[in-house]
This record gives sequence, structure tokens and C-alpha cells, in this order.
Amino acid sequence: MNDERAIAAGLARKFEGCSLKPYLCPAGYWTIGWGNRALANGAAVTAHTPVITQAYADALLNSTIAALQIKLRQMVKVPLSAKQEGALLDFQYNLGTAALSGSTLLRLLNARQYSAAADQLLFWNHMHQNGRLVVSPGLTRRRHAEWLLFNGLSSPARPPVPAPSPTNSTETLNAASLARAKELA
Repeated sequence: MNDERAIAAGLARKFEGCSLKPYLCPAGYWTIGWGNRALANGAAVTAHTPVITQAYADALLNSTIAALQIKLRQMVKVPLSAKQEGALLDFQYNLGTAALSGSTLLRLLNARQYSAAADQLLFWNHMHQNGRLVVSPGLTRRRHAEWLLFNGLSSPARPPVPAPSPTNSTETLNAASLARAKELA
């Protein structure tokens, strides 16, 4: 496994935890292993998905990140450090390629605005719960860890409060609660 994938897998393990039997994640999706919503054969995880082994969970995490890395490298047009790529792979693992591909984060990154792109990570700390978009303390901690890693910083550093982006309503919504969420972190 390369450095970028090892970094992403480490973050995923830290924030996802591992369950060898299917469970509903906080956002309401059937999940298994290290937060996978699909099995190696592409089948969606359901309540009836059989229990998996630890070796399968680990292999599924690694193969998923390897597949995401191919997609990430097709989208990103600028050089990245191993830490930057690892942080983006974890973001992509957690939120999906579609979220990254249409994001202000990717647009800023490809414009070589690395710092502004990193700050965009912090906007993605919401999840749907009972039909509403709410701040997730877990996602706030995860985005902060990705931000630190992307910027090559260590844990005591505090991220800035980025200005809301008018191009993405989710990012605009997140701006108001970003400061509140960082107080909890």
C-alpha cells in the first residue's frame, strides 16, 4: 500500500471504527466493516448482509481507498503531498466521489489555492438526521483532522473560520454552524 492510501486508511480506521456485522450509521445507511456501504462485489450492504471477517473488512477498506485514489487523481490537476492526498482520500471515502467532484474545495484546489481548498474541508461537517441537516460533532472532528493533515500541522492548531461560499448552499449553511462546531472540538 502506498503512503497516501495508508494515511487515508489510518484516518478511516480512527473515525469509522469497525463492525463485522451490518449496522446503521448515524446518517441512516447500512454499513459494514470500516464504514463501507458496499461489499467487494459491489452489492449494497443491507440488514441481511452476512457477518464478515476482520481480514475481509481490512481488504475492503484498502480496495475501496485504492479505487477512490484512481478517481481522485483524475479530478485533481495539481501536485499534492502524500498527506494532502491522504486527507482528500479520507474525505472522499467518507462522503463519496460525487461530493468531492462538484465541490468548491476541488475547484479551489485545481486553481492552486491550497489553503482555501483546505479550509473548505471544514464546511462538510453536517449530516441528515430526521429530515434535517445537523452539525455532527464526529464529522467536525474528522474534518478538523483532515484539515490538520492537509496543512501538515499537528493537533494543537486551530483551523480558521472560513467565509461562506456563495456557490454551494450546503457550504453556506455550514458556515453559520462551523464556529459552534469548532468550539465543541
